[in-house]
Amino acid sequence: MIDVSATAGRMARVVVTDQLSAGWQGAYDAEENVILMADDLTPIQYACVLAHEMSHAKHHDRGCRADRWTERRADIEAARMLIILDDYKRAEQVCDDVTWIAHELEVMPWVVIAFREYLHDRGL
Repeated sequence: MIDVSATAGRMARVVVTDQLSAGWQGAYDAEENVILMADDLTPIQYACVLAHEMSHAKHHDRGCRADRWTERRADIEAARMLIILDDYKRAEQVCDDVTWIAHELEVMPWVVIAFREYLHDRGL
């Protein structure tokens, strides 16, 4: 797992934490090259959302919730940043439940789902 907070500065000009509109946890502003993060996230939510937005910054994605493919790519890239394969395998051997694995790996359940999609796509 990488330290997403330390790495974010290489993907975007700045990360701004502020109150966002209801339903928004994070966003990437391609014109300003800024990642916006909600100020009410738990540390785990913050890391997961930041990793997702870092993917958008890496690819200079434009538009809010651009399209399904772009969002899926951002989820999978976030999962790859946050989950170490051997840690995932150990957790999955104990319990196959997404929520339990997420708790064990200190990520959000959507990150585990995205990691599983990545593994499936790779035939692993």
